[in-house]
Amino acid sequence: MPVTQPEWFSDLDAWWSPAVGEDVARHVEPVGIDDHIRLHVRCSSPAWRTQTRLLGTSLTGRVNELLAPKAKITGIVVQAASSALPQIIRDRWPDIVGEDLADQVEPTMLGAQGQELCTLAVSAEARDEAGRRAPEILARIRELIGEGCTITRWSPSSLLPVVVLVTGSPEVTDRQAVEDVLLQIWHDTVQVVGTEHTLILEHGCETAVDRFVSEWVAHLGLPDDAGLISAPMAADTARHPDLCVAIFRHTSEVLPLENQASAAGIPVQRVLLP
Repeated sequence: MPVTQPEWFSDLDAWWSPAVGEDVARHVEPVGIDDHIRLHVRCSSPAWRTQTRLLGTSLTGRVNELLAPKAKITGIVVQAASSALPQIIRDRWPDIVGEDLADQVEPTMLGAQGQELCTLAVSAEARDEAGRRAPEILARIRELIGEGCTITRWSPSSLLPVVVLVTGSPEVTDRQAVEDVLLQIWHDTVQVVGTEHTLILEHGCETAVDRFVSEWVAHLGLPDDAGLISAPMAADTARHPDLCVAIFRHTSEVLPLENQASAAGIPVQRVLLP
């Protein structure tokens, strides 16, 4: 669906950045308005696409508060594709950022109308070191691309989220037992990687366990930046979950998603409920 940019659209600092916050604004870029007065956005990664879809209603309300009375949107549409990143940046990334950081900081998209380079980092240390090198990184990019280069800014890296796929047997109906498992997953994640990494609990849409995951996160009533979200399995990402947790009642059970995770080389943690 084609989109347009009304007269008020270009002043993102007046209505988008204050509505969503600096972190979201760095990785979620408004593209335009469609015929149904929905705001189309593109995101720097599948994780940001998932999070933006989940926060769509609340983000719409905040945007409308800042746009009033001159405009109003009816919703937010998350586009499947990210803003194009020049292929030369991906091809020459080790030369641009340094061999020691090339596998720890990943270029993801261009934000701010093509002026800002957005990245994801595997750790806070890698993020901070890339930030220190930002002037040199941008200079190398300008040298590679030449006079047509529009990239003038470095967006501080977000940290890669931890993605845990939770799957359960249809026979598991004990909500409290499942919630205890989820709480342990959250605790273990924070202990291992700290609080700066978002934990995404992916799930299917078929069993009671899937419903328990979604409802547990919702009932916690956490703020948007709490670093814990649940989401149906993403179909538009090439990145595998970091872990699959299979919850079952009988040791002989082998769940379909558990099999798929094992075949893809994803570690599987099996949890037997009484």
